[in-house]
Amino acid sequence: MSFRETAPKVRPISEFKVPKISLSKSANGTSYFYEETPGIGAVSVFWLIPVAKQDQEKAFQALAAVELLLSGGGGLNEREILQHIENLGASVGNDSEQLYARIHFKCAKHVVETVFTWVLHHIEHAEYPKEELERFGIIQKASIERRMQTPGYWSDRKAKELLYAGLPWVGTFGSLEDFSRLDRNDLKLFHERFLKSSSGVLFFSGDIDPAQTARLLEIWESYSRAPFSWNVADEGVHLAPNKGEIISHSMPNASQVSMRWMKHVGILDERSSHEYTLLNMVLGGYFGSRLMQEIREKQGLTYGISSYFSPLWKGRTWNISGEMNSDNKDKAISAMSQIIEELQTHPIPLAELERAKRYYAGMFRSGFDGPFAQATKALQMLVRNYSESYYADTLDHIWDIDSAALLKLAQNELSTNSFVRVVAGDV
Repeated sequence: MSFRETAPKVRPISEFKVPKISLSKSANGTSYFYEETPGIGAVSVFWLIPVAKQDQEKAFQALAAVELLLSGGGGLNEREILQHIENLGASVGNDSEQLYARIHFKCAKHVVETVFTWVLHHIEHAEYPKEELERFGIIQKASIERRMQTPGYWSDRKAKELLYAGLPWVGTFGSLEDFSRLDRNDLKLFHERFLKSSSGVLFFSGDIDPAQTARLLEIWESYSRAPFSWNVADEGVHLAPNKGEIISHSMPNASQVSMRWMKHVGILDERSSHEYTLLNMVLGGYFGSRLMQEIREKQGLTYGISSYFSPLWKGRTWNISGEMNSDNKDKAISAMSQIIEELQTHPIPLAELERAKRYYAGMFRSGFDGPFAQATKALQMLVRNYSESYYADTLDHIWDIDSAALLKLAQNELSTNSFVRVVAGDV
């Protein structure tokens, strides 16, 4: 019996009972998501604070202020704060994302209130010790220096600087010297304005019951009194014009080339967002895509190549990126242009479209697996401003899209000259 004869049978995912996902509000107006999975013993709690790079006055101020929230305060140093969390069997993290800060922890059900109170207390009383900021700066500068030696860093940076010149929180990058200009008073000021007694949305999932959730909300509201609201300027204003030429950034001693094509996509209705996603999958969004199969697998011109969307506040950025030997640069760009032209002139064959739909539907379905997945979906719904019917309608939208709709979309949106195009490295 051959391997393929023993392969599992597959079928399209056309039906899936999508759980209802929505945010609730406490009696005092705190927005939160709650989903209980009894019996697993573990709890996940995280909260979103609407503050990020767009709120800072100095480069790296938001990043440092968020990531050093538990570096010392309330009379304890970072080691003592984190050691107590570990002793409770919990794990904690604090991340500065592009649009928001996220604080998260996981722990056993019986200690969730203790961990929550401990973390909130030390976030509220963050003091940002000088030695921790110095250590953080050393690590971050080393990381930036390392990335600055790669063509991928410069192709991404140059494309964003060109495309989003009028959107500082996307189109500007800090320098190594900026870390030297950052002191603990900058972090304390940022903390006082945005992180102390901050507004936020909370997400509870796992083995957590309604009574525990109510107590955690009470604890939160003893610190937070500000109503939740976003503070992000709309993008799309003052976008740099796309002139169509390929911009080169030469790097001495580089042995390869990184290519980045980038364009801004504005606000989409929910059905249109699935059309864009499906067209992107056919283009370069998974291993069976045209970019991957033709340019990497068949012609061997790149080490890797893909296309994807990165989220902004209301719109998104369409990216096409690839890494290659400098000798293959022109061939790879030509092959990419041919693939895009083909998508603009010929409908996607039904078999190819069916394969992409199956992959898309499978990825959507797998996104609900696990006891903590719905909280993540709720976070995405909040950040992307999805309606409460978005997830329930997704499979119907996927299977309803046809080749004619994607051909029209490619003709309107996939012109090579609509992208900022950058190559960096040995050029």
